[in-house]
Amino acid sequence: MVSGKYSALSGAVAKEQAMGNIASNLANANTSGFKKDRISFAAILRGTNQTTNAQGVNYARIRKIGTDFSQGGMQPTGRQLDVAIDGEGFLKVQKNNEVFYTRSGHLMLDETGMVKNQDGLNVLGTAGDPLQLDTSAGQDIYIAENGTISVNGKVVDSKIQVFTVEDQSKLKKAGNSLYTLETGTADQPLDTSRVVQGNLETSNVTMMDEMTAMIAIQRTFEIQSKVLESYSVLANKQDELGSIG
Repeated sequence: MVSGKYSALSGAVAKEQAMGNIASNLANANTSGFKKDRISFAAILRGTNQTTNAQGVNYARIRKIGTDFSQGGMQPTGRQLDVAIDGEGFLKVQKNNEVFYTRSGHLMLDETGMVKNQDGLNVLGTAGDPLQLDTSAGQDIYIAENGTISVNGKVVDSKIQVFTVEDQSKLKKAGNSLYTLETGTADQPLDTSRVVQGNLETSNVTMMDEMTAMIAIQRTFEIQSKVLESYSVLANKQDELGSIG
């Protein structure tokens, strides 16, 4: 009976963690460039370990929390320094000596013409150097689909470069739609994706899907909680029977 109790407990704990993941997805449903996380479950004991050592009782756990990098929608803003990536890839930004990757293209200029993201990180261009624009004569900025930048009709030397990584599972979330890349993994320029000026990529979170998953998980959690209550009642009854005589 104890093994069955722990089986229900492990399932309840896993579902509680899944609810936390859904809550995080929903909280970022309106965050530009945000990518939702998906959870997969696994049994702790498999095969002969389950049938012999655990006497057929299954212990559940979260096997993996992985990021879904599928494309979000396009939201027109009409702002010259808003860009969205149509296709795979990321913008590359830098803070001090630390490099990050992002799909959020809400950009701005500081007083020296440096191109920065919404968190104040420098946007890197083709050569991996921070982008800087000369806007002393005005700010008529045009960004072509290949990332080429023109200021007042004059093409600048560098451009907004889209980068890709071979294994996206090596990207780890660092907050604010930013990702870091594991050591030993390299990025490379990507020229097949479009840079769309005057747009931002929306989150790829679908409210309906997340709410449906939340309801299903909540129901399972309630069932497992009732199972735990039943085990508690049985344990109390056993104690009562054991004390007779």
